[in-house]
Amino acid sequence: MGMANSGWATYRHGWRTAVGILVGLGLVTAFLFVGMSTIVVAFLMGGTLVASVHLSVGLAQERQTPELIRDVLRWACRAGLCVVAIAGYTTAVGLATLWLLVLIAVTSPPLVSWLWPQSKEPVRRPEPPVERATTTKTKAERPRKPKVERKKDKQPMPEPPPPEPVASRSPEPPDLTALSDEDLCLAWRRSFTELETCTTDEQRLAVIAARHAYLDELERRAPDAFTQWMESGPRAAGNPTKFFTPRTNHGGPE
Repeated sequence: MGMANSGWATYRHGWRTAVGILVGLGLVTAFLFVGMSTIVVAFLMGGTLVASVHLSVGLAQERQTPELIRDVLRWACRAGLCVVAIAGYTTAVGLATLWLLVLIAVTSPPLVSWLWPQSKEPVRRPEPPVERATTTKTKAERPRKPKVERKKDKQPMPEPPPPEPVASRSPEPPDLTALSDEDLCLAWRRSFTELETCTTDEQRLAVIAARHAYLDELERRAPDAFTQWMESGPRAAGNPTKFFTPRTNHGGPE
C-alpha cells in the first residue's frame, strides 16, 4: 500500500509539472505569434470567467472573506495564463491544440482516480503528534538486589522499598456539544498551537485528547462534510471551516 501511495503521488506531481511546462511553452509562443492586445484580452476573459465561478461557489459555501479573495485571485491568474497559452498554441499549430487539450484532460488525476478508484490514495485521518509512551516496570520486571549475608555482630538496617511509579491517567475529553460548528473548527486550529507550546507530558496528553474529541465530534455532526475534508488532504493545522460552517443544524447523535 505504501508503494501504491508513493506511485500515485509521483503521478500527480509529474502531471502537474508537465502541464506547467506546456503552459510555459504556450506563453512563449503567444508572445512570439500573438499581439499584445490579444494576449491582454484573452487573459482578462479567462481570469474573469473562472473568478466569477469560483467566487459564486465560495459565497455559497460561506467561506471566510480573506481566504476566498486569495483563492479567487489565484485561480483567476491560473485561468488567464492557461487561456493565453491556448491562444499561443492555436496560432502556432492550429487544430492540433484540441488534441493536446484532450490528452491533458484524459490524463488528469481527478479523471484517472474516477476511472480507476483503486489507484487513489486511501483517505487518511489527520492524527495529532504521537507522544512517546513512558514504560514503567512492575515488581516482577525490576531486577532483584543481591542478598547480603548478615554478620553476626552487626545487622544492617533494611533499605526502604523504592516508591511505586504512578501511571498517569489519560485525561477525559471535553464536552463539545455546546459549541457551534465554527467554534469547534476554531478550537481544532488553536489546539495545534497549544500542542507546540506544551512543556509537560500531562499538558501534551490533554491537548491530544482534546484534538481527538474535536475530530470525533466533527465526524458525528457531519459525516459527509468530514469525508470531504479528509479527501482534500488536510494538514494537522488545517482549517476545516469551509466544510462545516454552511450547516445550521447539528442534529442529535445517531
